[in-house]
Amino acid sequence: MRTGLFIFLFLLCISSWAQTLQPIDYDSLFQRRMVGLSPVQRLVWAETYAKFLNEHSRFAEARTLLQASLTVARQAHLIAWTARFYELSGYMEETNGNLVRSVDFFLQALAIYQATYAFEQQQQLCVHISAVYSNLQNLVKRQAYHRQAATLQRTYHQLFMLPFMYADKTDDFINTGKLDSALAYSRKAMKVFWVSRRWTNFHSYLDGYGVLLTKKGQYREAEKTFRQCLAYSLQQGDKRRELYEYIHLPEALLHLGRLDEAVYYAKLALSRIEHDPERQDEHRMQVYESLTHIAEARGQYKQALVYDRLSNQYRNALLSVEKNRQIAEVEARYQTAQKQARINQLSVDNQRQLTQISWQAVGLIALIALLGLALWQYRVIRQVNARLRTSSQMVSENNRQISQQSDRLGVLMQELHHRVKNNLAIVSSLMRMQSKRLDDPRAVQAVQDGQRRVEAISLIHQQFYQTENLADVPIKAYVTELTENLLLGYGFDPGTFDCQVEVADIHLDVDVAVPLGLILNEVLTNAFKYAYTNVDKPKLNVRLQLVTDSSATGLLIEVQDNGPGLSNPGLEGLGLKSSSPAFNRRKGSFGQRLIRELTGQLGGEMSLATRHGTYFRLWIPNPT
Repeated sequence: MRTGLFIFLFLLCISSWAQTLQPIDYDSLFQRRMVGLSPVQRLVWAETYAKFLNEHSRFAEARTLLQASLTVARQAHLIAWTARFYELSGYMEETNGNLVRSVDFFLQALAIYQATYAFEQQQQLCVHISAVYSNLQNLVKRQAYHRQAATLQRTYHQLFMLPFMYADKTDDFINTGKLDSALAYSRKAMKVFWVSRRWTNFHSYLDGYGVLLTKKGQYREAEKTFRQCLAYSLQQGDKRRELYEYIHLPEALLHLGRLDEAVYYAKLALSRIEHDPERQDEHRMQVYESLTHIAEARGQYKQALVYDRLSNQYRNALLSVEKNRQIAEVEARYQTAQKQARINQLSVDNQRQLTQISWQAVGLIALIALLGLALWQYRVIRQVNARLRTSSQMVSENNRQISQQSDRLGVLMQELHHRVKNNLAIVSSLMRMQSKRLDDPRAVQAVQDGQRRVEAISLIHQQFYQTENLADVPIKAYVTELTENLLLGYGFDPGTFDCQVEVADIHLDVDVAVPLGLILNEVLTNAFKYAYTNVDKPKLNVRLQLVTDSSATGLLIEVQDNGPGLSNPGLEGLGLKSSSPAFNRRKGSFGQRLIRELTGQLGGEMSLATRHGTYFRLWIPNPT
């Protein structure tokens, strides 16, 4: 018994000593270590300090340090360090919310790892790139990098990245609403972290597991999970992780009826917002939403209204960031137009110079014909030839500059469409976030419908920057990708769904492509939502043909499903109750009005009928 008591007291002393450990002062430690070291020797400490800055949301300092370290690594031809700092820059931009820029850094690091056969780093980056593309709603590239990571894991048995692949599956199930499967894969990921004793990753995923438990309604288990994460963050001195637990605890405590504790942790969160300065508005919005729910539960509706207004205030601040990005886009467009005008002026000046040179050449030829036999004429000819060579060099240089400016213009246009697409992706993400916070099913459906319309427009700009043609949209690729995205988005299996897409390989102007894409989005969305409720073998035909007969020239679009036809009550989503012209006279839903207005904008004609299902036909005369 005495031995047991001694062991207990010994363990208690060790526990007390561990809890009183002071966190490392990385700022002063970094400054001391950097003194007297060469630039190359500083890279090791720069990596450690950059991670510290990123974890504490000091993104400006981290970005400056990483750029300086990357320059040193490249100049010293340290390939491994160059890839490492590209990778760290990608993590920093991802944490800061700059997803597109993070992908650029990740791809540069991945290219180096592939060239140096660093398979573990390749797998790790492929998983991260797949996750970023998932947030950007680019399912094609997300699946491609996910397959690449899975192939590396099977080939080289890399256990290090296995939990991140489980986490990727968890995100897939969360997006499809399958919370039980998401919880199962999240537990698998945490189990690998636990076995490999990677405690930071374990507690980070444990916090996400608690959020899932809250969504599932398992509030008592969620509270235990958050408190375990909070204890770890306090022990490690991780202020940002501590802040996250204070933000997450109130929601679980609210549903457990412990309102005073919920208010206590919510106020703790507000007092520690500065530990994550780049996301203060987002965190305050979440905390005030929790305080609103707590006040409503107490019947304090006046106080709930105050909290709700504060929550909306910070939500509007987040939306203003999107407006600023749109302003930047307009400014970039204006600058592009100015550069185009400058290029046009250079072209005119170049043509004028070419004309002058041509007249000079004619005069020289006439002079040579008259005075070719004399010696002094020979000297004149030599001088003229020298001037011609100089002029030719000037013309070549001007042509080279014009070519470079044209190439830069093309890059700028692609970047412009790329940014528009990214901004639309952010709008879609905001709408998706908003839909998750709504309780009214009709409101949720309306927001999700708006999100898909934004994604349909976003695909237009994606087609622009993925092709060399910056003026027209390749409609075949666009319609195919739009149909596949909607099919996957509504949870259909492509292996059992008979989807036939027959689209002519043509290019359409953006003024035609955008309304056409929105019309197809509405019609296809209606089909996927309502046509296949009681259909064993769903089938969908989408045809788009350019008709050039002598009697008529135009674009013919046909959509045919094998559902119950016009008698299906689900068709009320578009108000499709009867065929034309009564269909055109009926005012109906927003989707119907949108189709009618866009059809009128294109100068087209549409009709609806029942032919072994619902048959939609749209005729657009002279689309090009």
